[in-house]
Amino acid sequence: MSGVDWVIVTAPTDRGNDPAAELQSGLRVLRERRPGVEFRVAVLGGTASTITEELDRAAAACARRVLVVSGQTVVDRKMDAWFRRVIGHWLRTRTASQYVPDVRIGRSLCDGDAYAGVLESALDDGGEPAKTTVAPLVSPAWEKVPGFGRHVLVCRGPRCSAQGSGESARVLDAELEARGLGDDDVLVTVTGCLFPCAQAPVVVVYPDNAWYSGLTADRVAAVVDQHLAGGTPVSEWLGERT
Repeated sequence: MSGVDWVIVTAPTDRGNDPAAELQSGLRVLRERRPGVEFRVAVLGGTASTITEELDRAAAACARRVLVVSGQTVVDRKMDAWFRRVIGHWLRTRTASQYVPDVRIGRSLCDGDAYAGVLESALDDGGEPAKTTVAPLVSPAWEKVPGFGRHVLVCRGPRCSAQGSGESARVLDAELEARGLGDDDVLVTVTGCLFPCAQAPVVVVYPDNAWYSGLTADRVAAVVDQHLAGGTPVSEWLGERT
């Protein structure tokens, strides 16, 4: 059985580099071979497009059947479980009035003989020589702590990413830029899981030790104005502390 008209290839995180760019050549070949199929790339956490965002786009396009398949060539059971949970969350939160495609989870790329073929191709290629002329691990530019006044940590772990932290992060960048607040004023860092996942999306501001709960995109501007620019945390959105 196939009938798939959307394929979402997943990666655990962008690791600072959009996996869509890394997979571009392979997906270009697939698009030529399967012209009726839409191929997308999504991450579990990070700054690139998330699984829930791509599922939203598939639904908006009225895709009939969506195949979500891990792009990893080594089985990671923990990541596989996370993808299934995020997809399950997306399915549960669709309302009766919203279109829901038939979402299926593809098997591991390690299954079957195709994986052996990929390794054999690498073996036949022989690779390229390792070099000592690559960029060093350290640089004089990275010796000093930046002089920012506040450090904002935006959680892009699996649960926060599935519940809107990507849009919150984009709005935060736009609101800071609109007010002329650069890295020397407010340094924004995207992080992995910050752990109070039931309070997603989670955003933390230091040195104020302010942990925001449910900081959705529509709340960001008020936090920028009152807290990051004005110096006073928005108390009604601070998360419950132990």
